[in-house]
Amino acid sequence: MVPLPPSLARAPVARATRAAWLDLVLGSSCAGCGALGPPVCEPCLTVLPEPTPTAPRPTPEGFPRCWSSGEYVGLLAEAVVAHKERGRTAVAPFLGDRLAASVAALLVAGQRVGPRPVVLVPVPSSPGAARARGDDPLARVVRLAARRLRRDGHDVRVHPLLRSRGGVLDQGGLTAARRADNLVGSMHCPSPRLVPVARLTRSGPAPVIVLCDDVVTTGATLVEARRALLSVGAPPVGAAVVAAVPRRVPTRRVGAGRTPRTPV
Repeated sequence: MVPLPPSLARAPVARATRAAWLDLVLGSSCAGCGALGPPVCEPCLTVLPEPTPTAPRPTPEGFPRCWSSGEYVGLLAEAVVAHKERGRTAVAPFLGDRLAASVAALLVAGQRVGPRPVVLVPVPSSPGAARARGDDPLARVVRLAARRLRRDGHDVRVHPLLRSRGGVLDQGGLTAARRADNLVGSMHCPSPRLVPVARLTRSGPAPVIVLCDDVVTTGATLVEARRALLSVGAPPVGAAVVAAVPRRVPTRRVGAGRTPRTPV
């Protein structure tokens, strides 16, 4: 294997450069099947599903209407991890296209009528996660999704209205209940960040606000993000995500006098 230059192996901020360097030297491969070539190969693209409405099971109170471009398995899961954890920015356009498809499906389902601008609001990372990565992968994907939607004729812009407060634990490994408790009050919308939305409202029809995230698991993050926007009078019409983690109720063992529980 070609040795990695020391300058590309040190800080988290160099992850994207490191991944790009490896792609250049070793050759790019598909995030889904591993075949040499583009970041996502044509055969993998052809088996992707159409966006669908999604909600975690059980669905937490306050969960917004949400559309996902597919389940967090296979290609979508591999692409999210490659981009978010391994710094493979080459897969970002693919993720942006999938998020754009979810946003478009949400807007069509809501029968948005008239020339109303669309504001995409990324869910903020915790300050600790942002510092550790030295990057904001979701913001990149949301910007690319907006670019794709504009090419398709939508009036779309990105405004990071939300900020995350400190003291939030890493959500990994937490139960659904603990995730919800961990995030209560964790997001807020500083007044200066509302200025662009206020300008849009004064100059024409009120904008359509859409929350954006890469993955929805228990729904706690989107519930908190929606609460924060509602608290400042900026209600989102819904949320759009790249992928949804399939959550199923465990099947009980069948015994005497027991009825099997159908997985959902």
